[in-house]
Amino acid sequence: MTRSDRNRLSRQANNRRKRRTSFVLRTMSILFCLVLLFPFFQSSISFPCTSQAQSGDLNGKKIRLVWEAIPDAVAYQLVFRNQHEGMKDEINLENNTLYNEIYTPGVELDISLFPKREAVWWQVRALNLDREPISPFTDPMKLVDGEVDPVSPFITAHLDTLARLPLYPTYSWIPVLNAAAYEVQIFSRELQSNNLKKSYVIKGASSFDCYDIDAFTEPGIYWWRVVALDAKGQQLGKWSEAQPFTVQGEGNIVAALGDSVTHGGGAISNPPSDPVYDWTSYVGIPMKNLGRSGDTTNTIYARFDYDVLPFHPQILVIMGGINDIRAGTPASDVINNLRQIREKCQENKIIPVFLTLTPVNPALIKRAFNEDTSSEWQSEWHKVNEWIKDQPYHVDITPIFMSGEGVMPAQFATDGLHPDSKGKALIGQAVGKFLRQTFGETSAFFRP
Repeated sequence: MTRSDRNRLSRQANNRRKRRTSFVLRTMSILFCLVLLFPFFQSSISFPCTSQAQSGDLNGKKIRLVWEAIPDAVAYQLVFRNQHEGMKDEINLENNTLYNEIYTPGVELDISLFPKREAVWWQVRALNLDREPISPFTDPMKLVDGEVDPVSPFITAHLDTLARLPLYPTYSWIPVLNAAAYEVQIFSRELQSNNLKKSYVIKGASSFDCYDIDAFTEPGIYWWRVVALDAKGQQLGKWSEAQPFTVQGEGNIVAALGDSVTHGGGAISNPPSDPVYDWTSYVGIPMKNLGRSGDTTNTIYARFDYDVLPFHPQILVIMGGINDIRAGTPASDVINNLRQIREKCQENKIIPVFLTLTPVNPALIKRAFNEDTSSEWQSEWHKVNEWIKDQPYHVDITPIFMSGEGVMPAQFATDGLHPDSKGKALIGQAVGKFLRQTFGETSAFFRP
């Protein structure tokens, strides 16, 4: 990859971060909008350092609460009460709760907001883009069971649990209270300074993920970690425990090549590190994810030799072009790029399987990212899909996502562009069904 390519990818990653930051700023006046609605929240507190609150008494400077991620949550709503009874969906949020907007499955809070010697309970539910609940509240939990004064970030990307690591990993964590930025380090093999492969500084107190712009094509075990930084760039606490992940060089018989729809992520706030938003995880067949966010068909073609060939796939599932179309690129250019990708496959004895492009929803894209969509997108999109459906091996996923207005339904893509968990599952299942029916149910690498 050339220096200019790296710079371009870095700019794309920064733009994605800026778009999401802009979205957050438009939906809340302060990231953690804490409204004091109970008299008991006004009491003072001392701050001895502890790892866990004892006997209902909160001692320390901050407390971290963590919960299971809820699919398709754009944000989370925390509810606090001084009684266990009566915590239910019908609770009067304006009169009886402490309200908070959070974009990760966990949060760090200032302990001074809470009473010193009173029991406090909390529960959480998921919200959509309109801040409407999409899940019931979780069961009430004791505040004192949270982690007091954590010294390092809480990791939410568990790359070591993935059957096959995506070519472009994403690292994620829960934001640290009072942080101004984060540093992410990636090591090759041993966790030593001379094995440091890459280091990223992610600015923003509310930042919670890092998109790696380097392709991991070299087999082996790697490690990553993150630390919070203060406004002066000094470490705030300690590094997280280093997390391993493995790049497998063999057995990548089926691979998926594409843009952010393939790379992963969904419901605006959820990064590609969560397999719930990765359609390859629903195929039921071991599949290497070679997707990269922000790609056009031109950049997909340009990285073919470097990103595809090292893994020697026999079948390559290709989905790309929607970024071209929504930006106003003519269908003829997109088709020409896809044709060149097909020729690359044929030259290397790879079977290309094309997926039709999902539709977009310009109104939702504008709302989520403040980006305009080409007024000609539907006609150009239709031309590209017609070419794809003429290919010997293709999967037509378009009907799954069509609405009466001919745009992506909001129920499948919160931001109008990237399918959420349900949409990703439908894509993966359709691909898995096609591969089994076309190439043999009994093939060893097609077994779930």
